[in-house]
Amino acid sequence: MKNIVSVQSTVLNDKVGNHAARSILSDKGYKFYEIPTVILTSHKGVKNTIQISDNNLNPWIIFNKVKQTYKLSLNDLTIVGYTPNLKVSKLISKIIKIQNRVILDPVMGDIGIGLYVEKDVANFFKKIMTKVKYISANFFEWSYLNNKDVNNYNLGEIIADLKSFTKKFNSQVLIRSVPKNKKLINILCNKKDIFIIETPYINFKERFHGAGDQSTALYAHYISKKNTTREILENVTNDIYSILLEKKAYAKIKRIKFRAKNLNNL
Repeated sequence: MKNIVSVQSTVLNDKVGNHAARSILSDKGYKFYEIPTVILTSHKGVKNTIQISDNNLNPWIIFNKVKQTYKLSLNDLTIVGYTPNLKVSKLISKIIKIQNRVILDPVMGDIGIGLYVEKDVANFFKKIMTKVKYISANFFEWSYLNNKDVNNYNLGEIIADLKSFTKKFNSQVLIRSVPKNKKLINILCNKKDIFIIETPYINFKERFHGAGDQSTALYAHYISKKNTTREILENVTNDIYSILLEKKAYAKIKRIKFRAKNLNNL
C-alpha cells in the first residue's frame, strides 16, 4: 500500500482540501497522511468562513512528527495546496524542499470569485512553482501565476507558456477548466508531450467547491500508477466529470468517454 501526504486545508463543512483528497485516495487504497495548514469552517471562497485554528498551527512540525511516526519516505507523493498566510507558506516551503515528488495545487482563486488569498501567498506560489515536479492549477490560478488576464489569455498563449515552462523546469503541469464556447478544456503538458481534452460545461445553480481538490487527488493517483501523459489526462477528466454528473443528479445519464488530443506538433 502506497503513501500519499496531503498538506492543505482541513475544512469542516465542505468536501474540499484534505477532506476531498482523502475521499478519493483512501477509497483507492492509499495510506493517507493529512497535514493541516489551517482549519476552516468552509471553503475560503464562501462568505463568512471562519478560521478555527489559531496562528500557531505549524505544518512543518506536524509533518516531521508524522514522517517519523510512520516512516514516510522522501519519495512519497506529497500534495501541497491551500495556505492561509505567508508565515505558513514559508513553513510549507521546507516540506517542498525535502520531498522529491511534490504536486503543487496553488489554491488561491477562481473565475467569478477572483483572488481569495493574500497577495503575499499568491506571490509565494509564483516563486515555489519552479521548485516542484508536478502542478495542478485551475485556469484562473495558471493565468495569475503567469501574470496574464483571464479575459485575454487565449489557448495558443496558454499552450506556448506551458511548453516553455515545462521544458525549462522539467515539470508536468495540469491546467483545469479553461472555458471555451460552453465547454471546459483540461490540458496536461510535460517536456515531451502535451494533450488537451474537452468536456461539456455543467451548470450548477450554486457554486460547487472541491472539484479542483478532487482532480488533484486523482492526478496524484494516476501519477502513482505510472500512467502515460494521455492516460493521466483522460482518466482524471473522465473521473471528475462522472463525480460532477452525480453531484448534479445526472447519475442515469449514459457516460461518455472523453478522449484527449495530441498537440505535440503545434
